[in-house]
Amino acid sequence: MGKKLYDQEFKKTIVDLLESGKTPKELLTEYGVSLASINRWRNEFSSTTNNREDLSVLETEKQKVKALEKELKEMKLERDIFKKGGKHLFQERQVRYSFIKTHTGVFPVEKMCSIMNVSKNSYYTWVRTDNKQKDSLIYLKQRITGIYNDSNQVYGSLRVQKMLERENLFYSRSYIAFLMKELGLKSVLSKKYKVMTTNSNHDFPIAENILNRGFSSSQLGEKWVSDITYIKVGSGWNYLTTILDLADRKIVAWTLSADMTTKNTVYKAWVLAREKRKITNNHIFHSDRGVQYASNKMVSLLNLSSKITQSMSRKGNCWDNAVSESFFKTIKYECTNRYNFKSYLHTYHIINQYINWYNNSRIHSALDYKTPAEKELELRIINNKKVA
Repeated sequence: MGKKLYDQEFKKTIVDLLESGKTPKELLTEYGVSLASINRWRNEFSSTTNNREDLSVLETEKQKVKALEKELKEMKLERDIFKKGGKHLFQERQVRYSFIKTHTGVFPVEKMCSIMNVSKNSYYTWVRTDNKQKDSLIYLKQRITGIYNDSNQVYGSLRVQKMLERENLFYSRSYIAFLMKELGLKSVLSKKYKVMTTNSNHDFPIAENILNRGFSSSQLGEKWVSDITYIKVGSGWNYLTTILDLADRKIVAWTLSADMTTKNTVYKAWVLAREKRKITNNHIFHSDRGVQYASNKMVSLLNLSSKITQSMSRKGNCWDNAVSESFFKTIKYECTNRYNFKSYLHTYHIINQYINWYNNSRIHSALDYKTPAEKELELRIINNKKVA
């Protein structure tokens, strides 16, 4: 009798049955396959599977290496651009545009625009525009309209004037106001803002007013101020908690909650802030006398670090926390008062958009009309020079 021939599918079936719990003797009895054949097939398929797994692992590692190489290349490119153009970062846009144009062909335009903190569209607009057009009334009106719309109709004549100066276009504020009126451009009106402090009717100990209206700082992470405000959502309320760094006026962290518990307001905001930014060894955390800030949960958290000194406003004195109150006034008339919120998600989305714009694009009078992002970079450069 000749030797039996088995196809690959039959062999795979025997190996699958073996792996499912069948013994070789059971398979021998049921299918008449020798023990030697069963063991050989098991080894063959096991080797094939292992090879495939090894190839899969190798391919995964190759992809990781490629991703790391790409990331390294990007980092080196950013480093090279910063080394050549870093000195231009705080100069007028015209200077930054000139740097980009000079180095076109050396570095990618999109990457240079990102490093120089200008949009690619604005750069190409500048490239297409000659000096005659810049001085023309038509061009000036276009830039006023563009700046106004980019601010979501927030900027009035003063901030539009300051933005024009960044483009080396110098005009009086009264002339800008005249042109804006002619163009029908009007800043969103400031509705009357009523300061609403958190509940200070409690028996928790009150911290001393260490900040004492010292609202200036030259060190990131040295002085943070915090507060909670109400946002109308549907027929109820949500509660916005913010932590602001007085050095660059950046909103370091914020939360939106459906209740006013310590856990979901300031506690959560504090944890987020500590994840995003380091604090100095002489850190002051200031707030009003609200129950959330005076609670055992919050005080215990702050007392975990010897770096932190808690500070609270004097009773009934909202001016002791004026910077936080000012931010709430700003966000309400520039953002939330312009919407009829129906849900938490809609509210969160709009506030997130606004705070990103506020931190990265909105110029601040307290920062000599720089953005918080620009001020942060300026302070980090100064600090790095001191360390060096």
